[in-house]
Amino acid sequence: MTKTSTDAYHVTMAIDTSHPHPRWGKRLLAVFWWSLLAVVFGMTGWHFGAKPLAVPIGNWMLARDYQPVEATVIERTGKDDAGTFNWYAARYDVAGKTYDTERLTVLDDDAIDEPSNAVVLKSLGDARNQEKKVTVWVSPRKPNVALVSRDLPWGSLWSRAPFTIVFSLFALAGVLGVVGALVGFSYYGNMLGAAGLWAFGALWCGFIFPALMLVTSQTNVEFIAVFFVGLFALIGVLVLWGAIAASISGHSSLSVSGFGDSSKKADFSKAQMATSWGPKGKPGNAMKGNVKRGGVGGRGADFDKD
Repeated sequence: MTKTSTDAYHVTMAIDTSHPHPRWGKRLLAVFWWSLLAVVFGMTGWHFGAKPLAVPIGNWMLARDYQPVEATVIERTGKDDAGTFNWYAARYDVAGKTYDTERLTVLDDDAIDEPSNAVVLKSLGDARNQEKKVTVWVSPRKPNVALVSRDLPWGSLWSRAPFTIVFSLFALAGVLGVVGALVGFSYYGNMLGAAGLWAFGALWCGFIFPALMLVTSQTNVEFIAVFFVGLFALIGVLVLWGAIAASISGHSSLSVSGFGDSSKKADFSKAQMATSWGPKGKPGNAMKGNVKRGGVGGRGADFDKD
């Protein structure tokens, strides 16, 4: 093998024309962007969506065997920089011992501005004012653990469901993009063709769905606010659906410059390789044009043949 052929061989080995990103530089850049999509949407979706959904459901399932015990509402007073404030707790007796509980619901967050917590706290206040007993639910395993309400707090959970679903889909797309960019699976060409839709959808949904969750989680919210934010969220859903459909079918009118349609990329790479070396295997005999030095198609009579 001559020196020219050896150099051409090494150049060919550095370029994988069967991959949507023939060169490793663009391949690693694509991995970076897909990884950014997966990490940002995955971590945000878990912390603000999936986890606040999963923990209450787990607590609710655990509390199904809690036993009802009669309790008395007591009032407690605290003080901070803003002044004094009051809140309510429930006092109950189990096996001759007295316990207090301030746990209102199965939510992981005990904040009283949560809609479900606020409703239960109001019921304690009403019972306190009317000097009535309340029922608390006590763990048969740990009598010091009790809930005022063991119902599943749909009012605090449903608003996180759209956020969790949408962010999970973007995170999944990021993971598939990373794997596809590294390995070059057949589906990745379609995802690459829809990269523009994925980028636009990530920016749109990354802003509007947290806003939707904040608006719908309020106890008293105007219908007009929910309507307009929901309208923008619907646009985000349509963009996401378009990105998914384009990634499956391979048809997309929106692509990112430099990371465009994979079939065109592959065709360009093959043409680039074929025109970079002349029929005598010398760079000086290459065809003139706006091409870069690339692989080699062959020598002599074998030039430009598969």
